[in-house]
Amino acid sequence: MNEQSKDKKKESPDFKKPENLAKEKKSSDKNAQKKVKSSQDLLIDELKSKLNDVEDKLLRSLADNDNLRKRHEKEIEDNSKYAIKNFSYSLLNVADNLQRALESIPDSRETGSDNNVLKNLIIGIQAVEKELINSLEKHGVTKFESINQKFNPEIHQAVSKVHNEKANGTIVEEMQKGFKIGERLLRPAMVVVSMGPEIKK
Repeated sequence: MNEQSKDKKKESPDFKKPENLAKEKKSSDKNAQKKVKSSQDLLIDELKSKLNDVEDKLLRSLADNDNLRKRHEKEIEDNSKYAIKNFSYSLLNVADNLQRALESIPDSRETGSDNNVLKNLIIGIQAVEKELINSLEKHGVTKFESINQKFNPEIHQAVSKVHNEKANGTIVEEMQKGFKIGERLLRPAMVVVSMGPEIKK
């Protein structure tokens, strides 16, 4: 009976040799290590993905901030450049009146007089006009020439059209000077435009 019970114990699945126990422990350790390793790999992949997302958001945020800074700098530059627009526009009337005063004074050759007072008055008005235009130019307000230029509706205002030897669409007379402030139009030039030579029938 003892031998049979010993044989049964040997055959019994509950009874395991120490070598078998060691092998099972090693295999269970390996399985546990694989599980730990795979869960670590998943965690690493998840963290890498989150890091990429955060990096992407950070780069977008930096780009947005840079664009915003550039836009503000441009606005500040434009504000300082064009802040005097209304003031400059009101001074253009003074320049126009000085020009009209010069044009209204008769030429001494036409009148036959050689009056020093009249000459000095003309020189004085020209000096004041020049000083005013120079002051405007220092602040970015410049006049532009229109005579003999092609008519451009963006910077010219046509007052009338006349027949002239010059090509159709060419400006032949300037009634009022045009001015720009920086690259922007402050006031269009009032002009007379050629319709080309008159065709005789």
